[in-house]
Amino acid sequence: MTPNEAGALPAPLTPADCDLRGLPYMPLDVIRLIDSDMFAETTGDEFKAAVALWCKSWTQVPAASLPNKDMVLAYLSGNAAKWKRIKEGAMRGWILCSDDRWYHPVVAEKALAALPGREEFNHKRSADAERKAREREDRKALFEVLRSHGIVPDWNVSTKALRALAAQQLSQDPPEHVTDNGRDMSQPVTVCKGEKKGELTSKTLSSSSQASTEVGAAQHRDDDDQPRESKRTSAIVAALREESIEATASAPIVLAWAADPRITKDLLTVAIARARRFKPDEVIGLVYLDSTVQTVLQKQAAPAASIAPSGPPAPARRPQGLDPKGTDESYDDWQARVEAYERAKRNGDKAA
Repeated sequence: MTPNEAGALPAPLTPADCDLRGLPYMPLDVIRLIDSDMFAETTGDEFKAAVALWCKSWTQVPAASLPNKDMVLAYLSGNAAKWKRIKEGAMRGWILCSDDRWYHPVVAEKALAALPGREEFNHKRSADAERKAREREDRKALFEVLRSHGIVPDWNVSTKALRALAAQQLSQDPPEHVTDNGRDMSQPVTVCKGEKKGELTSKTLSSSSQASTEVGAAQHRDDDDQPRESKRTSAIVAALREESIEATASAPIVLAWAADPRITKDLLTVAIARARRFKPDEVIGLVYLDSTVQTVLQKQAAPAASIAPSGPPAPARRPQGLDPKGTDESYDDWQARVEAYERAKRNGDKAA
């Protein structure tokens, strides 16, 4: 195209930077389309190719335009074999502009209307990506803090639960209390499985709070004056480390176990064995182990009547007469028993 020819053509119908790639839809005015002359006058192949070119132009840059190359247009139409025959109907309404590209006025109108939404979509997607990146960094740091305190939560625990646990753990180190929404996070919590998989729920137990308070006071006493809960905490930590499970005396779960007299070293051993049976190739964390401990406690609390029979087992009744063959009875013995019964019955009938 010569400069003089370009000057005689209209200016492009959309800006050179009009980029709608990634926008998941293209508006279609169905009433306007059905009432148009093109819908009434084109063949099926021409109409199909025309709609295909509209859709292809939506993702071109500038949007609503097509290159002025016949071979490319034939390919984009989806019917290159019939392009020469359908070209006139398929290109109906397109205008060649000064940038040597074809523009469709209706598609250009829709593209200009969608451009602000595309900018908002790009901004939102960029903001979401930044937020997710920050959340990933926060989760990584929270997991590291909790691991340093002997807590290994499930990988899919919610970020809110992670932050609450980390705040509670950090509040035990400095003298200042860390609060969350006005709630004192310095009180110990017991972490257990929630109703949804991977979710952690926290509930403050009075026994755990008392144990934590006494453990804090015990740090300023001699070992001989330590309360029993503090000694139990140390014993529980030692028992866990014997089984290669990392734990600290300040972990909320350990404090809750220390306050529960039902939890002994033998019970922990059983719970650890059960946990490793279900997760043989994974690291057993305190959160998962706590759910296993609760399961073992529930099994131990089952009524004795449901575990063992009330008296000696009744002797098994031996098959008699025409009874079916017994499990410990040979085929010959069963046949002899049946024949003897029938013979005795016949003899009895004759005697009668």
